[in-house]
Amino acid sequence: MSTRHSCAFALLATLAITPVTLAEPPRPLGDSTIVAPVPFPGYPEGIAVHANRIYVSGPAAFGVPGNAQPSKIFAFNLKTGALEQTIAIQGQMGPLKAASCLTVADNGMIYVVEEEQGILKINPKTGQQTTYAGPFYPVYASPFNTTGAPYLLNDLAFDKNGYLYVTDSFQATIWRVPPGGGAPQVWFQSPVVDGVFGPNGARVDPTTNMLYFTVTLDGTGSGYVYRLPLKNNPVAADLQVVHHYAPTPFGPQAPDGIAFGKSGQLYVALAGSSQISVLNPNGTEAARYSGPARNPAGGPALPWANPANIAFNHQTDSLLVTNHASLTGLPDPSPLFAVFDVYVNDKAAKTFTPNH
Repeated sequence: MSTRHSCAFALLATLAITPVTLAEPPRPLGDSTIVAPVPFPGYPEGIAVHANRIYVSGPAAFGVPGNAQPSKIFAFNLKTGALEQTIAIQGQMGPLKAASCLTVADNGMIYVVEEEQGILKINPKTGQQTTYAGPFYPVYASPFNTTGAPYLLNDLAFDKNGYLYVTDSFQATIWRVPPGGGAPQVWFQSPVVDGVFGPNGARVDPTTNMLYFTVTLDGTGSGYVYRLPLKNNPVAADLQVVHHYAPTPFGPQAPDGIAFGKSGQLYVALAGSSQISVLNPNGTEAARYSGPARNPAGGPALPWANPANIAFNHQTDSLLVTNHASLTGLPDPSPLFAVFDVYVNDKAAKTFTPNH
C-alpha cells in the first residue's frame, strides 16, 4: 500500500471513531431561566454586572421582616450563579433602612442607593464604605405621597462628564450630583412626573446624550418612559414622552428599571404586569416577553413576579432581571426572590461610570 493511501486510510479511520458534536439549537427570543435565588431578606432591586460577577442589592422594601438587619449586596458568579460574597451596608439606623439600585465602575467600585445615607461608595475587596453623595432632603410636597416618607431615592445613572443623576419616586424629582461626589442638587422637578410612584428607573442613552427615566404610576394608573436633554436646569417643556404604558383591565403595567441594548432598543421591566417590554428607538414597542423562568435543575419554574431592574449578561446576550416579588399578595413571597435571565440576542450599550 502506498504512503498516500495509508494516510488516507488512517484519516478515514479517525473520522469513523470520532464522535460528532452537534451544535445546540439557538435559544429562542424571550426564553427565560433561573440564574440564582436571592437570600433573606430578599426583595432584590438593583442589579449590575462587572467582570465575572452579578451584583444584586436589597431589600428595597420598608417594614419587611429583614429590616432589623442591614441591607445587603450579594455577589453571584456570572457563569454558575453561585453566591460568592455578601456585603452588609454599614451605618443604617432609622426606619427608612433600604438599599435600592446600584452600579459598578470600571475599577470595581460599587455605587449603591441607600435611603438614609444617600449614595454610598463601597470597595468590594476591602469592604470600605464612604458616602459619595448626601444628604438628600424633602424639597417637594407631593399630594400622592401618603406613606409619610420624605423621599424615595431609587435609581442612579452617570453621564459621560461624571455627573450622577438620582431619581426620587416620592418627590417628582431628579437629583444631580457633581463629578467626584458631594451635595446633591435638584436638577429637574415637575408635577408632570408626580404620581403614586414617580421617577424610577434611569439610564443615559449614549447615542443621544439624553437621560431616559420611567414614571411608574401616575394618578390615572398610567406609566411612562420619558427623556430629558442633559443640560443645566431642564424644565417641563424639555420633557419628551418616549412611551405610554396605559393601565390594563388587570391593573397598571408599572414600568420600573430600564437598560439600553447595543441595538439601540430600550428594555423596560414592567413591575405591574410582570413582563419585559422592548422599545424601538422611536418609542414603539418591538416585543413583549413574559415568564415563567425555567429551572435548569429540573425543578419547578419561577413565575416572573414584579421584575424590578435589568443588567446585561455579556457572555450570553441575555438580560439579567431581579424578581422583586413585592406585589404578589402572598404571605411569604421568599421562594420568588431570585435573579432570572431572558434571552434577547443583544448586548449592553455603552454605559458611563466614574473613574475615581
